[in-house]
Amino acid sequence: MNGLGHLRRCIAFSELFESKGIKTQILVNTDHGDAEIFNSDLKQQNWLVQNQLETRYEAIIIDSYRAQSIDYEHFKQYTNHLVAIDDDKRIEYPSGCIIYNGGLGSLVYQYEVNRYKKIFVGPEFALLRQEFRENRVEKKINQNIERILITMGGSDPLHLTSKMIPFYRSEFPSSQLDVIIGPGFSDFKEEEFHHCPYLTFYRNLDARSMCELMLRVDLCITAGGQTIYELGKLGIPFIVIQTAENQKGNISGLIKSGVIESYVDPSKGDFFVSLSQLSQKLAIVSARQKMSTELKMIFQIKSLDIVGSILN
Repeated sequence: MNGLGHLRRCIAFSELFESKGIKTQILVNTDHGDAEIFNSDLKQQNWLVQNQLETRYEAIIIDSYRAQSIDYEHFKQYTNHLVAIDDDKRIEYPSGCIIYNGGLGSLVYQYEVNRYKKIFVGPEFALLRQEFRENRVEKKINQNIERILITMGGSDPLHLTSKMIPFYRSEFPSSQLDVIIGPGFSDFKEEEFHHCPYLTFYRNLDARSMCELMLRVDLCITAGGQTIYELGKLGIPFIVIQTAENQKGNISGLIKSGVIESYVDPSKGDFFVSLSQLSQKLAIVSARQKMSTELKMIFQIKSLDIVGSILN
């Protein structure tokens, strides 16, 4: 597993199993040398190399873009229920696996029903942390965009955050900017923006604090990973920026479902033009109301039932 979005999904799965009285352990094969940026309850281990397990498990769940079919075959010997979390039909998983694609990409990709033991697909199965799954606060859509959240994931590999702060400061000069600085950010200098008014930086927010912050904003600028599911469950209008190849499935699913018409591709020269056009479109309150309603309809979460479905 690499990436905070993968970690959040694993934590969500762990919470669901623990709620049924089933003990769990998360092994993290991280690119970050300092495991403290995650959680003290997690075990840092390169499980693709150190792959000999000491016991059998009721279920083994793998969330990885590095594991190959041979790795899944290896772990099948330790469980009767091997779950492959998939986003974009990455590989042909071994027969008898359980496929779990709780993403919007499942609206695009098709799986061989006869090959796999069980298949759980669709955004209704999105893996969300408890604070998002159980949220009962109704999002109010304000007339004007008073607060904007910028969150480019755990590492912001394209260094877009520092570019978007002055852009949105100019585009919406009287709006509050809330900016998430992920644990893997490099070369980001917070002090460069101390002169900017209505600007707040956040680091290391837990799930509850992140949920509360999202509910306070009127618009979110986000990468196309796991964060869009949390925003979707809460009904927060957002603009998607594709920052990685594996986000294409999510973005295609959003387009296919009609939630968005377009997205921002930083590799194209019209980055700020596209960002401005989408921002001005969502400055209209009716557009944000429509998006919020559609998101809440799509993300009618069923993941609470998934543990029993996997084990039975």
